[in-house]
Amino acid sequence: MAATVASCANGAQLAVTRLIVQQHEPLAIALIRCAIAAACLAPLLRRSQRPAIRDCATILALGGVVAGLCPWLLTIAMQYTTASRGALLICTSPLLTLTFAALLGQEKCTLRRVAGCCCAFIGVAVGLSGQLAAGTPSAINRGDALVLLTTVLLALFNVCAARMLTRYPAHTIAPIACLGGAAILFAFTLAGGALGGIPLLAAKDWLALLFCGTIGGAGVLLLWSWAIEQASAARIAIFVTAAPISAAAVGVILLSEVVSPELAAGTGLIVAGIYFVYRAEPFAESQA
Repeated sequence: MAATVASCANGAQLAVTRLIVQQHEPLAIALIRCAIAAACLAPLLRRSQRPAIRDCATILALGGVVAGLCPWLLTIAMQYTTASRGALLICTSPLLTLTFAALLGQEKCTLRRVAGCCCAFIGVAVGLSGQLAAGTPSAINRGDALVLLTTVLLALFNVCAARMLTRYPAHTIAPIACLGGAAILFAFTLAGGALGGIPLLAAKDWLALLFCGTIGGAGVLLLWSWAIEQASAARIAIFVTAAPISAAAVGVILLSEVVSPELAAGTGLIVAGIYFVYRAEPFAESQA
């Protein structure tokens, strides 16, 4: 349930991000979002176990990727692709997570898991088939390529974070990771001179950023980390496929995006993949 809520919130914040990034600097948007998330999670550090210096550096590095680099890349991607397409491409994450985890010997590559992940992957292909049939010059545009790169990084985070979550609870990992992301984004913002765009944000933009930073940032990172702590990375990764449902819904409401029959069919296959992995595989087996 935690992974599903986190995934839906992430899909919604993709649509909201696309709403504001058309008029503003993506780097500044990503920095403010991450800063809000860090402010929300920072109070958890008072009650958290203090990690060893080496582990703290690892968590900060992971945070620099998942809370810093990935949101920035997604923010840029939303200038070139739709929220629904972006969320569908992120649905390749379960198969990538399972592959990385199997290569590192952390997960069993069972037939049920592969079938469920492949079902979700086919859903991605079906969802994008409308663009291919329409004669689009490129099946994958610049925004799609950035989303795919982000998905690879997120899959690696799922696997690497699982190791840290065996040592420390999610409410310790999430705040430190978010601080790492904020530090990376702040450094890039200073280097790129993107701070000048912050005063140009209107009240509606700040409201959107407040949602992206609290629910779409702090809430997603904390819930997702806690879900990986409770189960395996490969089992939890399949729930990222709930994102297209919320992204499509919010995209239709806020951005007047069209939900094509191909997108609806692809989402149905993705849901089937979630059901197959969750219902067909006993929980004890996923912990093995």
